[in-house]
Amino acid sequence: MNYNKKHKILLISTEFPPGPGGIGNHAWNLARNLNNKVNVDVLTISDYADENECKSFDDKEKVKIYRFTRYPLAAITYCHRLIQVIKYIKNNNYSHCLLSGFFALSIGPIIQLINKKVSIVGIIHGSELIQHNPLLKYILTVSLKCLKIVISVSRYTNSIIPIKLGPNQRNYIIPNGVNKDLLDDITGKNEIIISGEPCLLTVGSITNRKGQINFIKALPKIQKKYPGVHYHCVGLPINKDDLIKEIIRLKIEKYVTIHGVIPNTELSNIYKQSDILIMLSQSNINSCIEGFGIAVLEANLFGVPALGSKKTGIEDAIVQNKTGVLVNPYSEKEILNGINLLLEQRKYLSQNAVVWALEHNWTKISDRYLKAIIND
Repeated sequence: MNYNKKHKILLISTEFPPGPGGIGNHAWNLARNLNNKVNVDVLTISDYADENECKSFDDKEKVKIYRFTRYPLAAITYCHRLIQVIKYIKNNNYSHCLLSGFFALSIGPIIQLINKKVSIVGIIHGSELIQHNPLLKYILTVSLKCLKIVISVSRYTNSIIPIKLGPNQRNYIIPNGVNKDLLDDITGKNEIIISGEPCLLTVGSITNRKGQINFIKALPKIQKKYPGVHYHCVGLPINKDDLIKEIIRLKIEKYVTIHGVIPNTELSNIYKQSDILIMLSQSNINSCIEGFGIAVLEANLFGVPALGSKKTGIEDAIVQNKTGVLVNPYSEKEILNGINLLLEQRKYLSQNAVVWALEHNWTKISDRYLKAIIND
């Protein structure tokens, strides 16, 4: 179908580059690819990135981006965001509104009150479904019920939606995509050099959800078989102190490097230097959820296979024994066996990983979104 820019979409996201985060990565790539066929505006939050970084980023984008301001008082911040959303909805003839992240979902009912004609689409990643506060649980339930279309990023995420969707709600599972432009970002000026035999990498915020701690606990056993091993952690160091305590307790300081946040321009070089991507995210639905794991596909793009967690959304990101290995993230034995297999069959897995990643390029994924939300 030739959309011919006759549709107009508002995407509201709780994260967006140049700040870190998988939801932001998803929102940016979705917006810029949808914008090739329809008009797209973005309203977003930009924590962890300063005003100059954001302006420099936005000036290069074809998509219109408005970034909410964060105020000292949470109530003022929320009211400001709400006012801006209302203004955009009233002043623009949007055909669809895509909501990504908990804050975005929470304002779905308000958007519905303002404009009953706009089709409200919820993009469900996983972590936003865990709300222990009764009020936030209620808001989530009301928000999910107001969606015309629900798009989950994995079968796992779709299976834990806390309400039964109504007969008039459409439900799709569309996986995360990968940005092929990463392949063009490799330069000869690697500012960050990583090493190890094998060289193991996790890309993602250092949190309990991402599960770096699970691999740290298994590292002493791995080190006995692979004395030259080194584990590199790249990402926002939210729970860095907890990780360091465990590293010190296990006396494995020389086998681990915590890099923290690195520039997006360095990601390609980091992946290229790695042997295996580690994504042993927690599988405890009561505390945290890994909806998919974009870093898995990014690593695959460079021929890097992955070790990931069973019973999480990562099961949709890894083809077992073809592009990586899925294990119990709490079993040291399974983790070591997984490392063994990945190294022994790396050439075969690497070739499959590249093909798998390219099947998830954002051009194809965004077409699936258009088919779901416009051709529905």
